Amino acid sequence: MRHLYFNLVSTIILVLTTSSCSTGIPENSKNIKNQVVINQQSQKDTPNDTVPVWFSSGQPNTDQLLYGFGAAKSLEKATQKALADMVQKLQVTVSTTTNFTNVTTNDKVSQKLTQQITTTTTQITIPNYKVINQSELNQIFYVEVQTNKEQTINDLKELINSNINQAQQLLTTTNNKSSLYRFAIAQQVTKNIQLINSSLRTLIILVPDSNINSQIEILNQIDNELLNLKRGLQIYVDKQNSGFFYNSLEKFLQVNNYNITDKKDLANINITLKLKDYDNKFNNNEYCIETKVELQALDDSSNQLSPKQYTIKVCSKQGRLAAIDKAVEIFYSQLNDAESIY
Repeated sequence: MRHLYFNLVSTIILVLTTSSCSTGIPENSKNIKNQVVINQQSQKDTPNDTVPVWFSSGQPNTDQLLYGFGAAKSLEKATQKALADMVQKLQVTVSTTTNFTNVTTNDKVSQKLTQQITTTTTQITIPNYKVINQSELNQIFYVEVQTNKEQTINDLKELINSNINQAQQLLTTTNNKSSLYRFAIAQQVTKNIQLINSSLRTLIILVPDSNINSQIEILNQIDNELLNLKRGLQIYVDKQNSGFFYNSLEKFLQVNNYNITDKKDLANINITLKLKDYDNKFNNNEYCIETKVELQALDDSSNQLSPKQYTIKVCSKQGRLAAIDKAVEIFYSQLNDAESIY
């Protein structure tokens, strides 16, 4: 029976995985302190010697309080790992004890339950967490986080509803607007959807018998409207040079389902990249790259030009090619994290 429950919890998370900003576009309407969307991963990648007592002894969850522990070379990463640890322990508990029958009664939902995914790659949202212990020993940060289960559930519900409302409202504003405006709206709604998805996943973990059918149906409607909006955008990537950062740009556009055309006269948005203050050198046996990448987006109908600069700094002991690979990864991450890429 436990095997059946594990299959069900794995597959319901898949539903949420597969469901899919320019100045003047409002930010997410629900602003919750310490809100974070994380990719789950193992929290222990540090030496086991010389760790704080509170870290090694651990803290079990209670009915109302949830705990997580993480260690890493930066405070931010240690906190991320602590949150991942919190959710991972929850998922192990839920997957072996919970029946998800109520969640899969809707045909539109259950049709998507065709695969299983591991719990180690699922994005989760944890709002209003507290760092209750923090230490740095031998250049390693140790963090213990805590969150109130009931408050987290309420915050997640509010976060889901506010982002659904914002996405719906934004999509009504795109008629007869410029291509760059529509592109900005598409970016913002994409982020709304990502946050809704991760919040729904967390809610299901915390309250396994939650009925999320109505939210899934609304999310599907928003997804379809967003897809239609993106179909109306034809983007031409103007490679004025052979810069390796174009790989990051094209990957970002493709992953987010934007249409890239190789015919400039068919495009309504033209994007090019310009390198500024490019510098590369060897420093302490490392190959280092430092530059500014200016992304220029041009609206074909209005000739509106919107530039934005990204700063890239990277070094690698493996040489030039490894440094370039890191720089490309950093630029992609910056594009992916930006409220608006231009």
